[in-house]
Amino acid sequence: MKHLIIVIGNELIINENYMRYIQEEYKKQFLELHELKFISKPDKDLPFLLEKLSQKYKYITIFSINEYYATIAKIIATLNDDVLILENDTLVPSKATRVKNSFISSFKQCYINLLNTNIETKLPQILQEPQLNYAYFCLLDIDEMSANILLGTLTTSFDIQIKSSALLENLICIRASASQYGKLEGFLKGVFKLFTGKVFLGNDPIKFIAKKLLEKNLKISFAESCTAGLCASKLAENSGISSIFEGSLITYSNRLKNSWLGVSNDTLESVSEYSDRCIYFMLKGTFKTTNCDFALAISGVAGEDDDKNTKAGTIYIGAMYKDGTFLQECIHIQGNRNYTREQASLAAYSLMLKLKPEIFLGI
Repeated sequence: MKHLIIVIGNELIINENYMRYIQEEYKKQFLELHELKFISKPDKDLPFLLEKLSQKYKYITIFSINEYYATIAKIIATLNDDVLILENDTLVPSKATRVKNSFISSFKQCYINLLNTNIETKLPQILQEPQLNYAYFCLLDIDEMSANILLGTLTTSFDIQIKSSALLENLICIRASASQYGKLEGFLKGVFKLFTGKVFLGNDPIKFIAKKLLEKNLKISFAESCTAGLCASKLAENSGISSIFEGSLITYSNRLKNSWLGVSNDTLESVSEYSDRCIYFMLKGTFKTTNCDFALAISGVAGEDDDKNTKAGTIYIGAMYKDGTFLQECIHIQGNRNYTREQASLAAYSLMLKLKPEIFLGI
């Protein structure tokens, strides 16, 4: 099933925050971004382009600034042998399904949803209701090659195509698609049986973990150094999170690692803030400071230059549960500063799955 986003208007295209907002809302319907096209402003070729695209894609979702909305609405109406009517001060095709600032027109094999978009207001409702013939799931504690080999028999039995990506060394994301509706459900049941306790649905591990914490009312806090609050920020992207998150500590300097978390100066000076020992006491200090069930800690060199004989991209992470059990890892990430911080945050969250699989994965 092919689906396409078209964004029309430089006002939207150059606004990174609003583009991120568009993509987040779109993925609530489609789970993913398939293809994305930018158009600065409509021209005489746009009617021919839309006609051609409507033959190629099942779903086309167009986000347009108000300046071009009426022109695009007229093109869509003309392509569909329809006429425009004025409704609530907005032009819409008479045959279209519509809500405020959004309408959807159906063609022979395509649905086109046009949204009148203003960066100063809430995004209009996306009216697409796609029948998805694909799903995402993640596999824990397995490498990408082994995951594909083990899935081979299932994919053949259910006529499923898969694509894989290693989010982390031992955290693999799989996209599974079916040529026929109905086969995907049977395939997924087989996956959960084959990988009991090592699989979960979706392609966002942090969102999955946050959902489980909310379901079980388990609180979490963080002690972050090089990620500078990124773990906390990722958690706060999820609705309702205030019930399980009262705050965390960004201890970028050694002085605050000592005064806020209780990491001794001996550890910081003799062993280094980049060490398993420092992470352990950062975890312990988080429990002393906050009322949490889980604590995560991160310290390392996120920049692209080595620091204190520690290689750039060397990150120490740890996860601890309120019963005192904990896991720690030292990971090595190759990339720029922000990629390193993103991967370190994901890796720290993933330690929770390994630490307490019975809580998150039902074993």
